[in-house]
Amino acid sequence: MRQLLCAAGLAVLSVASVSAADLAARPPAPAPVLVAPAVSWNGFYLGAQGGGGWGTSNETYLGAPNDAAFYGTQNYNTGGGFIGGVIGYSVQAGPAVFGIEGDYHWSAITGRSDIINVGPPSVLDSYYTALRSFGDIKGRLGYADGATLWFVSGGAAVGDIQHRYNAGLAPPSVSASDTRWGWTIGAGVEYMLAANWSAKFEYNYIDLGKVAPIQYSPALNDRSEWSDTFHTVKLGINYHFNAPSPVVAAKY
Repeated sequence: MRQLLCAAGLAVLSVASVSAADLAARPPAPAPVLVAPAVSWNGFYLGAQGGGGWGTSNETYLGAPNDAAFYGTQNYNTGGGFIGGVIGYSVQAGPAVFGIEGDYHWSAITGRSDIINVGPPSVLDSYYTALRSFGDIKGRLGYADGATLWFVSGGAAVGDIQHRYNAGLAPPSVSASDTRWGWTIGAGVEYMLAANWSAKFEYNYIDLGKVAPIQYSPALNDRSEWSDTFHTVKLGINYHFNAPSPVVAAKY
């Protein structure tokens, strides 16, 4: 009987030691982890942007005949920089992103004609164009590839533009400023840098149509009108108000 009790006790001790060893070897349960949310392009955004522009100012002389030495019609280049802001809203459905945005910029895009009339440099007439500010309201259609959004855009454009005739022989000059509406089309790419921030590169073509003619001499009805087109390249950074929060996922 004593031998039987000793054998039973040894068996119990053996099972207990094996169970303790199993418990010691078992790893602890993993802690919950944060799972990064999927990139979303839904919602409102606000940003700042700037860049450079170049274009052509096409002046057409109308009215009274001129001396053969006077070159009334001129096509000359414009160029310069700009800076401004943008606000927009996007809706994402799968990889497709639809949106609308508006922007406006302070501009230093200017240009001057070459020679209008033959004569000494000190008395040469010239034309001058300044795009002082511009903006647009346009729709966007994009394709989202994760954190990258490729898009095309188009809509209405507006610009505060000045044209001036600088009279070399008979100053002062004659100028006119006009707020003109036209159209724009473009394309670009945007990349989501973090949950709320994205960087953007965009190209746009802008056509502001024709300005009302500048009258030089009402008696002779001589005047000029301009049509202006521009290309712009802009870099920008946007803040998105709809960034999803990370999800807590427990692993067992």
